[in-house]
Amino acid sequence: MIALRFGVADLANTRFVISPLDHLMAGSARIGVHQSVGSRSERWWRDVRRHVPHRARRFLDVVNASPIGVPDFMVADLDAVRRQLTDELDALLAVPQQAVEEDVAMFGSGAELPTAFARLRDDGTRGLREVSDGAWALFRSCLAPDWPDIRRALEADIADRARTVARSGIGAMLDSIHPKAVWRDEGVLECTLGELEGSFELGGRGLELRPNYFVQQGISLLAGPDRQSLLLHPLAAPAAESPSRPPTADGLAAVLGPARARALRAIAGSPCSTTELARQLGITPPSASAHAAALRGAGLVVTRRQGKQVSHALTDVGHDLLLDNPEPPPTAA
Repeated sequence: MIALRFGVADLANTRFVISPLDHLMAGSARIGVHQSVGSRSERWWRDVRRHVPHRARRFLDVVNASPIGVPDFMVADLDAVRRQLTDELDALLAVPQQAVEEDVAMFGSGAELPTAFARLRDDGTRGLREVSDGAWALFRSCLAPDWPDIRRALEADIADRARTVARSGIGAMLDSIHPKAVWRDEGVLECTLGELEGSFELGGRGLELRPNYFVQQGISLLAGPDRQSLLLHPLAAPAAESPSRPPTADGLAAVLGPARARALRAIAGSPCSTTELARQLGITPPSASAHAAALRGAGLVVTRRQGKQVSHALTDVGHDLLLDNPEPPPTAA
């Protein structure tokens, strides 16, 4: 049992975080390697595996190299609550070589060290770049189309837990996270993780709670004195299996028009260039540029220049608008 000890500052700084990279790793984790893989992950992988790009191979090798998990540096440590995959991959690329070597050493040495980890240790910056590029390629090809729906399920779960905090306090919410996480009145969260034993003072940084759509069999914990402690946990069953509200007409299309509503939802999947947006929508680049300009003028999209190209991404206002106006399911013919 691992005991996480909370002070007053830790209770105030405990927060929920949605991580695209966590979902990319959990969704591509395979049965036979990771015990936490559930039926939802298997169904998703079965649907998308024919679209997996060759570039993703290095990333998949790292994710499935050991049943213990992945090296700690693969789990992004960022301040932002609303994260883009690009932010997490930038953090991965910035990991110092010494941290890579130290984290990899936790999995063994010599012949017992998984090959994928040994390559990461030996390849330095180039190895991290290949893993990062593979993660990005896998996200764009396989997870991006499903990410808006997954994110809505995560936001609904977080909102339900926030209501528990408002009604009964943060201790009651922490106690409801999972049967293997038990809150004690003395300010300790006891997490049962196999035979692991230990005790950690959170040191005023609080705890990151990371709900994960693909994780169904248990919880995972990453805690240490030099980084933010985090707890990966499944969604509560009602929030995971039922929509947060009944299907309605598309309110977003009613406000923006169908074409620009589609454009905003396409950009929500991940930041994209005008050419990529045009390809996703099946329209010409000038039309895509006009849609992006209108959304930018409304404060829903921000456009940044990257070399000769521009990249469109959601603003917080655009993100909130999408949360309040989920895409309705297609109607039967």
